[in-house]
Amino acid sequence: MRKFFRYIKALALVLPVVIFNWFRYLKILRHPEKYEFSYKYALARKEILFFLKQFKVEYHVEGIEKLTKANETFLIISNHHSLADPLVYIAISERPLSFVSKESNLKIPFVGQIMRMLDSQCINRDNLMSQARTLKHLSEHLSNNENYPILIFIEGTRNRHPENELLEFHPGTLKIAYKANCSILPCSHYGTFRVFTMKSYSKTVPITVKVADPIKPSYYLNKNTVDLSGEIRATISNMIQVSRKEDRDLIYSQKLSTRRKALETIVDLSVNS
Repeated sequence: MRKFFRYIKALALVLPVVIFNWFRYLKILRHPEKYEFSYKYALARKEILFFLKQFKVEYHVEGIEKLTKANETFLIISNHHSLADPLVYIAISERPLSFVSKESNLKIPFVGQIMRMLDSQCINRDNLMSQARTLKHLSEHLSNNENYPILIFIEGTRNRHPENELLEFHPGTLKIAYKANCSILPCSHYGTFRVFTMKSYSKTVPITVKVADPIKPSYYLNKNTVDLSGEIRATISNMIQVSRKEDRDLIYSQKLSTRRKALETIVDLSVNS
C-alpha cells in the first residue's frame, strides 16, 4: 500500500508539468522548422529529468564521455527492458540524440510527446516498405558526421525477462551503419524495469548504464552483419552481467528487509513495464 501511495504521489507531481509542457510542445510541433533540435532536446530532457526524479531514479553511468565528448555521430545499439529506456539515455546525455521506436508508442502519453519533439523515427512492423524507408532515412541522417546520434534497441522488442539472456539481435539493423559509414556505439542498461511498476519496493530505483568503446567502420566493414551482431551482443551481455552484480549491491545497501532485498534482486517477471 505504501508503494501505491508513493506511485500516486509521483504521478500527481508529474501530471501538471506534463500538461503544461503539452501546450508548449503543441506550439513547437506546429512549426518545428523554427526551432533548433538542440533547443527541443534541452526542453524535453529537462522534463524527463524531472519526471524520472519523481520516480526516485538513481543513475550509475560508466563511459558516457565516449558519447558526449566524441566528435562524430553514432548508431547507438542497446538492449531493451522498459518504456523508460529511451528516457534514461536522454536523461544521462547532455549531447542531443534521438531514438527509433515502434509506431504504436506515439499513442502513449508523455512518451509520444517526447518522440515527436525529438523527431524519433517509427518502425511499422507490418509494413516492409515503410521499414525500408525508415532505415534509408536513418542511414542518410548518420552519413553526415555533424548530425546527432541515433539510438536503436536491436532486440526489436522489450525483454520481459531481464534476469535471462538477451533476446536475439536483428543483424539487418546494422546495415544503417554500413550504409552511413559511421561508428557503432554499444551500450547496456539494467534496472529500468523497476521505474514504472508498483511491485518494486526499492527506496530508490538504481539504473546502471555502461558505454563500450565505439566500433569504427575500418573494423567492421569487412565483416558481415551477422558476425558483427554476435560480437556486439557478447559485449552488451558482458556489461549486463557486471551491471547485475552492481545492481544487487545497490539494492542490498538500501534499508529494506532481507525478504524485500531478495525479491528485488531475483526479479519478478511481472514487474516489467
